[in-house]
Order: sequence, then C-alpha cells, then structure tokens
Amino acid sequence: IVIDEFEDKINGKQEVLAPILDGQDRFYIMALQDVTQNEHYWYNKATFEGMLDYEETTLETFGSGKQNTLNMIKKWNKEDYGTQNSDDMWSLIQEQVDDGWFIPSIREWCAFTEQLGITESNYSSKGLSGWYWSSSQYNTSSAYYIGLNNGYVNNLYVGNNNYVRLAKTI
Repeated sequence: IVIDEFEDKINGKQEVLAPILDGQDRFYIMALQDVTQNEHYWYNKATFEGMLDYEETTLETFGSGKQNTLNMIKKWNKEDYGTQNSDDMWSLIQEQVDDGWFIPSIREWCAFTEQLGITESNYSSKGLSGWYWSSSQYNTSSAYYIGLNNGYVNNLYVGNNNYVRLAKTI
C-alpha cells in the first residue's frame, strides 16, 4: 500500500510503499548508503582449494542474494575458505544481516540498475560508488562485481577491494 512520498538521490520522488503484512516479500529495496565509505575485501584470505563448492554456496540468479549472504557468513564464521579478515565484507555486515539485509546477487544488482535507471553517466549523482561486490561467486577464487562507472559486470579476485551496498526484501 502507498503510505507517503519520499525523495532521494537514487530515484528522485517516489511513493513510499508498505507491505500488507501477508507474509510475502514483494519488493526489493536498496540501502541508501554504502556499508562504509571504504572499499572492502570479498574474502581476503580465501584459498583456491577452499572455495571448490562455490557453485552450491552462491548463485547468480535473481532472488538468491539473501541465501548467498547467509551461506557465505556461515562459511566465513567457520573459516571454511580461509582465515577471517576484519576488512572482509562478511565481517562488516553481520548485524545488518540479522535485520534482514543482504548482499545482492549479480542478477539482483542488474535488476536494480535497470529499475532505478542507474547508468555510467548518472551513478555518482545518485550517491553510488563506481563498483560493488555481489554475493555471487564466479569461480574458486573470484566473485562477480558490478561496475556502475563503466556499465559492465565482471569478476575479480576475492582478495581485492570493492564497495559494499546492502539490499532487503519487504
């Protein structure tokens, strides 16, 4: 249901929607700010041998970001892929994840850019950084990221840095 109007940098003036509380999540929302002002590792000390199950741990598909995030936090907390680093994104988001927030999958990121009209020429005016990690792994050593500054999806070694932004369903 529509309960108000709101204006922000990302998508201008929009209706504020509230769930009808029937237990079904219908809307994806993106946090209005990055997790921090800095870039962070995906999983800095992950070993190539440790991430062999990446195809079962994370998916690229729309709707998989929440489960990807839960799976990776579990792996990170148990150090299944390697020792923890306090600058890994999984370290920084655990409290928000407990409140229902998650790292979007790469397909969820693509949907955000399309639905919110985010392009390489307007991303910064919408308060977004140039590139963001997704929760989707690419292979045993890399994860997908979205490059808003150049309009493409690519993968990067998990020991590199990217910005982190959360999403939520309501």
